[in-house]
Amino acid sequence: METENSIELPDAGDSRREFMKKGLLTASALGLGIAGVGTAAAQSDRSVLVYFDDYVAESEFRVVSMLPATITVRMLMLPGGGEAPEISQPDDYNGYAIRYVRGTNVAGASYVFTKGTLRERTKYRFSNDAAVFSSRLGLLDTTVSRS
Repeated sequence: METENSIELPDAGDSRREFMKKGLLTASALGLGIAGVGTAAAQSDRSVLVYFDDYVAESEFRVVSMLPATITVRMLMLPGGGEAPEISQPDDYNGYAIRYVRGTNVAGASYVFTKGTLRERTKYRFSNDAAVFSSRLGLLDTTVSRS
């Protein structure tokens, strides 16, 4: 069991996604990277991409922070480094670290990507429908609304 102060570093055997998660958490713990400001216009629904394993219909989450653009671009590339055919311009997307909210508890963490913006420290809710966006990247396309 990990403690709050432990840092799990990436190793060569990790999948791309696990590598990115661990690298991002390490950078965060060291104070090197996760900083940004989200400015969102008052829109009702926003289209987002979320990993297959992390989508839960109607679940509520809070945006923790915007990811640095270089991290977002790397996360939207194929494991070998090439571009996914569905995403011709990965730098058009903004990436966000999120935490799922269940009552007053945190129920997990993930990432979402959008061509728009999400507001940091704001709660959103996934819609109840999603479509496969990229099977090679493991991403679904869905919408979120502020909750």
